[in-house]
Amino acid sequence: MLDVVQISYHEPYADENFEILKLFAPQAKRVQGVKGIFAAHKAAAKIAETNNFYVVDADAIISEKFTFDYKPKQIEKYPDILETECIHVWRSVNPVNDLIYGYGGVKLFPRKSLLKAKEWIVDMTTTLGCPFSAQMEISNVTGFNVTPFDTWKSAFRECAKLSSSIIPNGDNFDNEHRLNVWCSRGSGKRFGNFCIMGANQGRDFGEHYRNNLKALKKINDFAWLREKFEQVKDDIN
Repeated sequence: MLDVVQISYHEPYADENFEILKLFAPQAKRVQGVKGIFAAHKAAAKIAETNNFYVVDADAIISEKFTFDYKPKQIEKYPDILETECIHVWRSVNPVNDLIYGYGGVKLFPRKSLLKAKEWIVDMTTTLGCPFSAQMEISNVTGFNVTPFDTWKSAFRECAKLSSSIIPNGDNFDNEHRLNVWCSRGSGKRFGNFCIMGANQGRDFGEHYRNNLKALKKINDFAWLREKFEQVKDDIN
């Protein structure tokens, strides 16, 4: 089995989700409390010992049907590139609005490419410089709606990415559909109103700063996100 690494940064259910993860990957490793998404992924690459390794977010609840059994095969989209050089992202179920796509899904990285990387833009999987390969299998539920802040933060970040078109070669039709769903559905689910508020505010932020990379990078600054949340949390209906 390829190495499996959970990345966590003070998520409330990280420990519980790690215990679930070990049912599927008994030798799973952890990176805890490393500040910055890029730095945390670098730390994961350093403790991994296989050429490719899985990254599992701390809020990921692994699907009973998912197996960590990657086997290289030819990718038609990239005939001149080995599949082991790609970043693979599996699908995840959103527990608030029922969307199913790569957001929050299990990822598979080429270790050497990640260790060599000097920079990234805003999104780890699509702006690192490696070809992106979307996998259709569902890997997990992304249980981000555990607190008002975690729910708002997740929605804000994702919708800022979708609306700013920061993701290279993104499908505009799919992105528009996902944005509309994030911004309107799920009010009856746990912390659903915080999700919808964060989504709408993230969409506005992404649209306003779509040509300002410096501003867009703020969505990966959790201290900045916490401060912004404290300013708007009382506006929830």
